[in-house]
Amino acid sequence: MANEVVATHHAWSELTTNFHHECWQRAQPLPIHCNWQGNAAPPELRTTARVLWNETEILFGFECSYTELDVDEIYDLNEERHALWDRDVCEAFIRSPLEPHEKYYREFEIAPTGQWCDLLVDRSVMWHDWEWKSGMRTVSEISEAENIWRVAMAIPFSAFGCSPKPGDVWFGNLFRISRLNGERQFLTYSPTFTEKPNFHVAEHFVPLRFV
Repeated sequence: MANEVVATHHAWSELTTNFHHECWQRAQPLPIHCNWQGNAAPPELRTTARVLWNETEILFGFECSYTELDVDEIYDLNEERHALWDRDVCEAFIRSPLEPHEKYYREFEIAPTGQWCDLLVDRSVMWHDWEWKSGMRTVSEISEAENIWRVAMAIPFSAFGCSPKPGDVWFGNLFRISRLNGERQFLTYSPTFTEKPNFHVAEHFVPLRFV
């Protein structure tokens, strides 16, 4: 099972889905190869995440194989897409050292279209702040020839109220929701082991280590 997420320092400022670029090649590939219960994910949904950081922001990149797409046809990238998790999406849940307790964290989502969603979460009281804005940036591409979609999102550390130093450890988890043969699939980096699909299990967050 996954034991940590590694964020690799870089000095590159451009947000790109070219994962052959030198900046992403520095990052450790993180396979998301199981579902929320820890069972092997379908090979048709091969998913790899990468995490980078610099002095101002943390970047998450995802490369996702697919056989079918579930995305909006009409959208505005300047507007937050609420309930983005109802369609194809990759997600990062992040808890910084400033959060008041382990069930308080920040949720970031990106769709194959580049649509985005961010919110504050406090699962101790089942509270969500839908109006909170992180200032995240996104970029995306869908390669029909390869049956792969690639996305990247950058979240400024100002959204957390603090910045890490090399060696610091935060906590979080990475996810993907997609469809295969019409059935929704729930993939996780660190399984949550709930009876029904549920990503909001802070007890199964893993260390996010800044190197």
